Amino acid sequence: MRALIDALETRLLRRPGWLRTPGAPAIRVSSSCFTVRELSVPWDAVSRIEASRNGRYDDIRLDIRLDIGTAMRIDAEAHTITLSESQRGFDDFVAMADRKLTFPLGWWDQLGGPRRRGLTLFERFTQG
Repeated sequence: MRALIDALETRLLRRPGWLRTPGAPAIRVSSSCFTVRELSVPWDAVSRIEASRNGRYDDIRLDIRLDIGTAMRIDAEAHTITLSESQRGFDDFVAMADRKLTFPLGWWDQLGGPRRRGLTLFERFTQG
């Protein structure tokens, strides 16, 4: 019974709305791309997503690595984009990215475990 209560608590309390950072750029999501800071990134440009816990605020951070060729077409400086769960639209991003890129099952719980290491959610392997 305690395990069920802990699981529900984790799901219900993991990202309360009052923790959102008002000044952080919102993340907009569509089936073809996501947009943050006026930078629009197609889903097929994503080559790797790493999840970790931000130690200071204990929120989840996603480092999204972009394919170099595609990133160069988007913005010369944008090889990695970092998103935080304190940003508006983070939940929508995670839901769509999981549909488009397929994250490992139970990743959220693994990230919150006692070891609190980073976790690779997605990595695109290319031949050549």
